[in-house]
Amino acid sequence: MEKAGVILRAARQEKGISLREVEEATKIRLRYLDALEKGEYDQLPGRVYAIGFVRNYARYLGLDERALIQQFKQEYPADEDNYQVAETSLAPAGLATGKWRRWLLILVVLVVLGGINWLYNYRQPSLNQPPPSPPPANEPAPVNPPPAAQPPPATPPPRAEGVEVRVKASGDCWVGVTIDGKSDFNGTLQFGADRVFQGKEKVTITLGSAGNVEVTVNGQVQPALGRVGEVVTFEAAKDASQVKIIKKS
Repeated sequence: MEKAGVILRAARQEKGISLREVEEATKIRLRYLDALEKGEYDQLPGRVYAIGFVRNYARYLGLDERALIQQFKQEYPADEDNYQVAETSLAPAGLATGKWRRWLLILVVLVVLGGINWLYNYRQPSLNQPPPSPPPANEPAPVNPPPAAQPPPATPPPRAEGVEVRVKASGDCWVGVTIDGKSDFNGTLQFGADRVFQGKEKVTITLGSAGNVEVTVNGQVQPALGRVGEVVTFEAAKDASQVKIIKKS
């Protein structure tokens, strides 16, 4: 029976495939492929790897990989009887290298993220702490300001000479006014109206609705002179603080 390497080489040459093409397709190094075809098994990295080479090479060429593996095992027996060869196919060297690089990159990223998280948690308490308050400055003793000068007591505004009567309407009211014996005003004061009448000796006023007005004589507010709708005639004299009711109806 031909050796496994001879079978592989014959199949490759029959298909017109070079060892370089096999190397690129299977990711098995050229020198291992050459050693495998020549039966120089001592040049291979180990029996387990060599079985994987045979499997991948036979699969690439479309040969019966199980029969070739059994043939190769007989040609390349294990060093120890109790050593069981794994039957799983070995990944190509390039693919294994890519996986290791990917896992290494993931590991580096995790380490970097862990370091950033640790720095954040380490510095966070110090960022949340309020800044230390500055030491208290030596403040000068407070100086009590001198007492403010008391303003002079306000003097009441001078009262007009003679007599002054103010009539403020809280509702519509007809008003007739006679000052020092002469008629001065006859008309209706509407709500909110405010009139002042001044005389030298006497002011006489008739209210058509005494309950709708407020009367002030010489600065003194008078009590209600009558009810709403009641006609009242009163007289205010010089230097008097109250009116004199003359007539009610």
